[in-house]
Parts: sequence; structure tokens; C-alpha cells
Amino acid sequence: MKLTSVAALAAIGAALAFAPSAGSSTAPTASVENIATVIIGNTATDFEFNVYDCPAGAEMVVLEWEAEQPARPPGNGVAVGTVPFGESTGEQTQHLTLTAFGGFVAGERWVGSGTVACGDVLISVTGSGTTKSLNGV
Repeated sequence: MKLTSVAALAAIGAALAFAPSAGSSTAPTASVENIATVIIGNTATDFEFNVYDCPAGAEMVVLEWEAEQPARPPGNGVAVGTVPFGESTGEQTQHLTLTAFGGFVAGERWVGSGTVACGDVLISVTGSGTTKSLNGV
């Protein structure tokens, strides 16, 4: 009887050791990097998104993205609707470059928000940072 109890306790201990902890998560998440690159002055700006833990085969899409430069007058922001990026490779971190059209200039602070999708999972993304030009200025 004691051997059975020891085996049962060992099995429970092993199951708990290999079970995911409440604090760990592999649900898809996303972020936007804090440097945006103005590729065509007052016309187009590239934002770099990182998508984490998106399962292989899931469609990755930026559903919307809006950003503005608070120090500039209204109407000079950038906005993008749905932009598909294809299927996830399953890598832990995948980089998406989104080109947004609008009136950004290099050297200014920006703030933005939007939604990224990994399959059926919708991920809210907010960020801020500065803009630079293609030559880094």
C-alpha cells in the first residue's frame, strides 16, 4: 500500500512540475517599437510591430493603426485600415513593418494605437516614441 501511495504522490508531483504555471502564458501578444521611420517626408512612415507566440498558420493582420505627433497641428497624423501580413511561421517573435500614410515629420514624438490580429485573437496595441528619417536623423 505504501508503494502505491508513493507512486501516486510522485505522479502528482510530476504533473504539477510540468503543468503551465498560472503566471506563464503563451497567448499571442503584440507591441510596437518606439522608433518610427519617416520614409517619405509628410507622406509615409514605417512602424515596426512585434507579434509574440502567434501559432504557425494563423493569419497575422494589422486591423487598424492610428498615430499622431502631439506637437503638430491636428490633421497631420497617420492612419491605416486592414493590412494582411500572411500566415505566422510559429516563431516566438515575428516582425511586421507597417507603412502608414499621412503627414509625419522626422524628429518629433508620436503616440499611436490600434489592433493586431493573430488568427481569431485580437490584440490591442498602444505605443509612443520618436520619428527618425531614413538616414537616422
